[in-house]
Amino acid sequence: MLDVMRKEISEDIKKAYESGKMSVQEVESIVEHTVSKAVDGATDINETAKVAVEAAVTELKSTGSATKAHIEAVVKGTVNGVSKNTKEAMNEIDMELLKTKYRLEEQKGKFFVYLKDALNGAKEASSTFSEEIKTDIEDAVTDTKLKSVEILGLMKETIEQSVKVIIDEGKDVEAKVSHITKEATENALSTGRLSAEKTKEISEAAILAAVEAAQEAGKEVEETTKGAVDGARQGILSTIEKTKIKLIEANNGTVDFIEEDIQQTIEDLESINDAFVEALSNTANKVGAIAKPALENVIKELKENASQLKEAALDAAEIAIESLKERGSEVAYSTKEKAMDIAEVAYDEIEVLSKKMVKIAKGAFSGMVEGAKKSMKDEEK
Repeated sequence: MLDVMRKEISEDIKKAYESGKMSVQEVESIVEHTVSKAVDGATDINETAKVAVEAAVTELKSTGSATKAHIEAVVKGTVNGVSKNTKEAMNEIDMELLKTKYRLEEQKGKFFVYLKDALNGAKEASSTFSEEIKTDIEDAVTDTKLKSVEILGLMKETIEQSVKVIIDEGKDVEAKVSHITKEATENALSTGRLSAEKTKEISEAAILAAVEAAQEAGKEVEETTKGAVDGARQGILSTIEKTKIKLIEANNGTVDFIEEDIQQTIEDLESINDAFVEALSNTANKVGAIAKPALENVIKELKENASQLKEAALDAAEIAIESLKERGSEVAYSTKEKAMDIAEVAYDEIEVLSKKMVKIAKGAFSGMVEGAKKSMKDEEK
């Protein structure tokens, strides 16, 4: 396969030279096309790329065309050829994800309408019964709504109103705000799969709603902020624990988890602490002078110490990793390890890349200076 590729690259470059079409674009196109065909059956990409560059540059040298621009075209063509099929597949998947996203939004809208209608219907049914049963039905409807406040778009307003009532009462503000925020966060996270992004959005919305209510009331701002942060954290912890139980049940065969779901769950669990820190940072930028220091103190603590949230998430992630190992998955190791592998490779490249960037910048600046000098000389003339 590699010999065929080597021969084809050499012959096509020779033909381009003989026909007078030895442009940079033509060289790049020849190499990209040939390499992309070879990659389909290749097992060693490193060797394929090496052979492609050797063949192309050798032929360029034999025709006296091994200029810097042509060599760059060879490298670019090789890289593009290797990644061409994968890029096309990624683009197709990306388009499918986009279509799925819009289908999901459509279903969410339908779910919202159905949920609202079902709750209203249940409440209307209560009027046909005795006062006692009517009260039980209405309580059940309210409890269900409370568990669906995020879906119904009522979470912010519900938290704000609840916090205002607690502040007006003036008793155990921090503890009560913590309880309210915990319930709101946990209820919102209970719908669908736990994800880092969802955790960030919901915890930020819950904490901000509570703080804004206190700021509007003009009192108990620090207590409310501390309570809201603690409540959101407790709500996330409770949701992680539920996820952990599901993973244990999956390992026991009680609940079915597809492999991709477990992999994504691992990634999300390992990112949850960072997602929570980001939510706090975002909130700190949106609140007043009293609430901001309280949030910044928590952020500092989370960054400096091994937090309860991080430990719980990583513990659950380990259970998920074990589940993948039991299934014989080749990717049964944590995304943290993957990230470290990538980071180590990237770190080795950074110095080389940064030197190249500085060189390019200096070259561009030098060109600007020379251009300015030339303009000044022209003006003097």
